[in-house]
Amino acid sequence: MKNIKVKLFSGATAAIALCIAVFFGIFRAALPGVINFSPDCKLSECGFGGTTLCRTSDGYAYYFGNIPIKTAKTVVKERQNVILCGTPFGIKIKSDGVMVVKAEFPAKDAGLKEGDVIISVNGESVSTNSDISRAVQLCSDSTSVVLERDDREMCFEFAPKQEDGCLKIGVFVRDSAAGVGTLTFIDPETKTFGGLGHSVSDVTTGETIPLGSGEITKAEIFGIVKGKSGSAGELCGLIFSGSETGKLTKNTESGVFGEYSGEISGDIYPAAFRQEVKAGPAQILTTIDSNAPKAYSIEIERINLLDLDGSKSMVIKITDPELIEQTGGIVRGMSGSPIIQDGKFAGAVTHVLVNDPTRGYAVFAENMLSEALS
Repeated sequence: MKNIKVKLFSGATAAIALCIAVFFGIFRAALPGVINFSPDCKLSECGFGGTTLCRTSDGYAYYFGNIPIKTAKTVVKERQNVILCGTPFGIKIKSDGVMVVKAEFPAKDAGLKEGDVIISVNGESVSTNSDISRAVQLCSDSTSVVLERDDREMCFEFAPKQEDGCLKIGVFVRDSAAGVGTLTFIDPETKTFGGLGHSVSDVTTGETIPLGSGEITKAEIFGIVKGKSGSAGELCGLIFSGSETGKLTKNTESGVFGEYSGEISGDIYPAAFRQEVKAGPAQILTTIDSNAPKAYSIEIERINLLDLDGSKSMVIKITDPELIEQTGGIVRGMSGSPIIQDGKFAGAVTHVLVNDPTRGYAVFAENMLSEALS
C-alpha cells in the first residue's frame, strides 16, 4: 500500500511539473521578441501578462517575479499622435479577382472550392461575374481557370457544361462588398486613415476579400437592432452615394486603411504602445445615432497573449449602463470604435461575443498603426 501511495504521489508530482513546464513554454512563446517604446515609456511598464521588462547584461529580458522568462529586443520609436473619430463610414470594395463562394459540377469535381480567387479564365483577366461568363464562352471543349489559393497560384483545366444554351463552369462568385463600420483614426500629417479593426470578409466563406480597389464614404446611423445572447445586434446605417471621403489601399486583419480626403475634425490623442495597455477601466468612442460620437465606459478584462499581433488582442466588456440600454453591448457596425485608456489611443473594438453581447474583442492601436503606415 505504501509503495502504491509513493507511486501515485510521484506520478502526480510529475504531471504537475509537466503542466507547469507546458504553461511556461506557451507563455514564453507568446511574449513578443521585440518591444517598441518611446523615450517617455517606463521599462517597468513594458511587460505582458504580469511580467516586467528588465535590463540585463545582454540586453533586456522578461521577468515573472524573479524568474527570467525570455530575452527581448527593444526599439525606440517616436510616439504617434492621431485624431480619433468614432464616426460611422461607408465601405465599398471591389475585389482583386473574383472570389468563389460556392462550387458545383464541373468546377467542384475539378478541384475548385470556396475561398478561391479566380484571376483569369481562358487567358482573359476577370474581375466580375460577367467577365467569367464571357470568357467561358471562348472555348467549348476545355476551360482554363487560373486562381489564387493560400497565396499560391494554381491552374485548373476542365470541360464546361451546357445549360440553358450557355457554357457554364459551376461557380457562384462575389466581386464586391459594401457595408457600414466605424472610422477609428486619421493621421493629421499624412492623412492616412484606419477603421473597422478587422478585415472586410466575404459573408459566405469568411475569407478576407482581396482588395482591388475601394473607397470610403459618409454614412449615418438611423436605427439599432439591440443585441442579446445568441443574436448579434446591429447599427443600421445609410451609405451616402457620391460622398467619397477616401481611397482604400489596404484590407487587412487589423483593419481597412487608406488615404483620407474628407473634412478632418476631432481631438488628437497619443497612441499607446501595446505593452502600455492594461486590464482596467477605459472608454470607447462610438456613434449610435445621428448625433456626434460619444464616450462610453468599458473594462479591459484581459490582454490576449495568444493573439497579441491579431484583431483579438484584448477582451473587453461594456460597463456603461446607457450603452447597454441602447444597444445591449457591442453590435455590428461598432467595429473600429476607438478605445481610450489613460488619455491614450489604446485600440479599437473588433468583435462581439454572441453569447454575451456586453463582451468582445479589440485590437491594439499599435497593430493598426503599424499596418497603416507600413
